[in-house]
Amino acid sequence: MLKNQRILDPIHEMIVFDHEVPLDVIAWRLLNVPEVQRLRRIKQLGVSEFVYPSATHSRFAHSIGVFHNARRLVKLIEREIKSKRVEGKFDKDRAQIAVLAALLHDLGHGPFSHAFEEARKSIAERRRTDKKIPKHEAFSAALIRHKAGAIGNILADANIDPNTVADLVEAETPADMYHAIVSSSFDADRLDYVQRDRYMTGVGTGAIDLEWLMDNVRVADIDFSSDGDARDEGAYRHSFCLLYKARDAAEDFLLARYRLYTNVYYHKTTRGFEQLVSAFYRLVAEGTDQGKPLKGLDAEHPLVRFFSKDGETTENYRALDDAVVWGAIHAVARAADGVSKLIADWLLNRHRLPCVDVQLCFPHELVLQRRLKHR
Repeated sequence: MLKNQRILDPIHEMIVFDHEVPLDVIAWRLLNVPEVQRLRRIKQLGVSEFVYPSATHSRFAHSIGVFHNARRLVKLIEREIKSKRVEGKFDKDRAQIAVLAALLHDLGHGPFSHAFEEARKSIAERRRTDKKIPKHEAFSAALIRHKAGAIGNILADANIDPNTVADLVEAETPADMYHAIVSSSFDADRLDYVQRDRYMTGVGTGAIDLEWLMDNVRVADIDFSSDGDARDEGAYRHSFCLLYKARDAAEDFLLARYRLYTNVYYHKTTRGFEQLVSAFYRLVAEGTDQGKPLKGLDAEHPLVRFFSKDGETTENYRALDDAVVWGAIHAVARAADGVSKLIADWLLNRHRLPCVDVQLCFPHELVLQRRLKHR
């Protein structure tokens, strides 16, 4: 970088990568590697555009927003330490690793992310495999560690061990205040998608006051023990909290996330199309199991390779994105027949599955209601 680079964002406005700040230079280099550029071709909300036509934003845009939030949270940690509200010294290396982990946290999302994971679980059950199905976090970590990938080389050039970044992406429970930037109830990820998904879908509920929240963030010794009675070793860790005067804004933040689930993520039409996408994946896998790929797809198609026996490799995963799947759907709709063509046509032409209210359909059969709800 010979000069500052700028990205205009509808949520965070101007995001600047300073050519004199090493962390910004590393992040800018990472943004331009194939593994991260692939996120341009994966929509953040999968098939939600069938309900909200403007919900076409990518995981690439989201990742940049998460990086921006992570930098802000690091500055808050540094402020807390300088003001002596937190003991110890500011760990610049740990902070740098946390910000880069935040930037790369979504690398492992597959095409139509949640439908993809659901289908993979179903396929594994049908194949009766004992292998644990890795989640997208595991694929993110694998792509960071991948020796043939560009990410590891960029990190190594900056004297950063790729494993330390990958470990932070994979771990679920925050180990310290730096890890809380990547994974916590107030992490850089949630602070972006709660705003971005609301804005891009156009839903009116769930507004949050991010600036007020950020201004009232503090770091404190939080009790993470299960009972809260004893100060167990490792139970207390520094993590983010909010001043009492930000309580209303914090409640709005939680409510905003809840509203996104009820209005967007779990919308009945969205869930219906996710089921169609999952069914399409299962049909591709069934074809590979029988040695007969779906008509329109050859043995070298990325989806066929991935769903073949032992095909869930990092290389095969990297080849998958929304565009590849839509291409497969088009090809099957043209060449195939039967159920596979039907599902492909439904996806292409927005033929939605109906939503059945089991309480209305089976008002007196409580046991059946429970079974259907569970299913």
